[in-house]
Amino acid sequence: MPIKPFKDLSLVDDFMFSEVMRQPENIKPFLETLLEKKIQRVVAIDKQKDLKDTYDTHGIRLDVYLEDEHNTKYDVEVQARLHRKLEKRIRYYASGIDRRSLEMNADYEELSDNFVIFICVEDYFKAGLAVYERESHIKGAPEIPYEDGSHAYILNADFTKENGSPAVLDFLRYVRASYRGEQYDISKSSYLQQIDEAVNKVKKDSGREMEYMTMAMKMMDERKEAFEQGQRASQIKTIKRMLARGLSLEEISDMIGLELDEAERLAKQE
Repeated sequence: MPIKPFKDLSLVDDFMFSEVMRQPENIKPFLETLLEKKIQRVVAIDKQKDLKDTYDTHGIRLDVYLEDEHNTKYDVEVQARLHRKLEKRIRYYASGIDRRSLEMNADYEELSDNFVIFICVEDYFKAGLAVYERESHIKGAPEIPYEDGSHAYILNADFTKENGSPAVLDFLRYVRASYRGEQYDISKSSYLQQIDEAVNKVKKDSGREMEYMTMAMKMMDERKEAFEQGQRASQIKTIKRMLARGLSLEEISDMIGLELDEAERLAKQE
């Protein structure tokens, strides 16, 4: 997939979303409106934050990660395409945040609240809601909440049912228009004017453009490497299976289109 031109980026692109929404004056009003809570102060904020425990575990790259004055953690993601098993992705993101929330020997009661928020351009649950908020309670006793301090929101820009506040709905309409390349009237929203101005400011910054191109090329290389590793693993599995069936390496290399020395090398790998 070719790299999207920098001038064509909108708020629904990861890089632009991170650049704009990592600014406290942009992310704070959004969170306060969505969560209906006051955030006095943003004490830490990161864009494209990497969370990885060891070299061989699946890494996480968060779009916008921040902490408030109560040590509450927030992760806000934008999804320009729909992923499968979004619930498990949210679980993994939240667990990655939690593992970095407790000092050694600290009590579990000190574990801070966390909010994982996904802004999607498509309707993941296909129910038309603008805001999907996860609730936890005891089975058979819904009046008993299961409060572990973990919260999940999936916002749907392609909503048909207006179950959010006017400001949240307006924001989602702006996201939808940005994704579709359409114009949206922001004249009545000072917040959306602020977001739109921030997007245009980033586009005029040549330093940001260089950063975007460098990051995009790096990610393209990572995807290519991952694909090649997956392809290599598949070839090794195929070669071993065919050897087990009594085929020679000469026959196998001819059948799968590999040089003989390459087939021999892969056959020796575990």
